[in-house]
Amino acid sequence: STNAETYLNLQNFKTELKTFQTGDSYKDVLEKSKSNAIEHNLSICHIDLKDVNEEKLGKRVDKVCKEMYQHTSCNGLFMVILAGKKAVNAAAGVTIVKPKFER
Repeated sequence: STNAETYLNLQNFKTELKTFQTGDSYKDVLEKSKSNAIEHNLSICHIDLKDVNEEKLGKRVDKVCKEMYQHTSCNGLFMVILAGKKAVNAAAGVTIVKPKFER
């Protein structure tokens, strides 16, 4: 089953959602996530990167984080969770996008 199907089977999770979108590729999911991040103060974006070559994984994660940060609403919460594997620890990061004031 896909990640989207897994989420849809979680009844309590579904009932609390304002919107639920999925895509056929990580690029589809990223585009939909960027749109939602602009419209909402908290967006959860699950991008499956398990098929990405380990040599390219760091660059792909950096690209996703940069694009999501740039599209997160002012005072919105931006969270990244990397699931990890049996041999690799998981990681998480959080930031709040604050307004930029010119002096």
